[in-house]
Amino acid sequence: MRRSFLVHAGIAGGLGALMVLTAALTLLPGPLPLPGAGVLMGVGLAATFPLFGVAIVRGFVVPKEEQWPAFRCLPGWVQLTLALLLGAGIAVNMVRGEEVRGQDAQIRDGRYQVFVTAQGKRGWADVGRDEYLRVRESDQRSALAIPGTLLAGAATLSLITGEARRA
Repeated sequence: MRRSFLVHAGIAGGLGALMVLTAALTLLPGPLPLPGAGVLMGVGLAATFPLFGVAIVRGFVVPKEEQWPAFRCLPGWVQLTLALLLGAGIAVNMVRGEEVRGQDAQIRDGRYQVFVTAQGKRGWADVGRDEYLRVRESDQRSALAIPGTLLAGAATLSLITGEARRA
């Protein structure tokens, strides 16, 4: 396998693991010192689009029927690591933690507000600090877990493509 495939997979897998781990930390009690979901999503997508795009373009050269055998040719610990990283990303994204009734938490004029879409209401509503923190952590979790899972997929596809081209 060429070194470029390994470097591509290493960067994508490392960033993906970091994002999934940080998303999992939002499930712990207490707020994390993270920026807002918009900033996290921007950073995540800025890293994801080039890496995932290149993996997709590289993956087009490998026919579908050769992808699974190429994955099976990877060492067992690599297969296990990739499967665990993808599974962890999906699991963290599906875990909701405490139930939240809004999204896009922000502080406006010293008041905690969230955008409510539940119970037939749609618009900004004032909430308490605890509800604000729950919504903020839920937004941060999604903003980190989704790009992290996509980066894990990019690492997997890059290694599959490199292995198929080697064979």
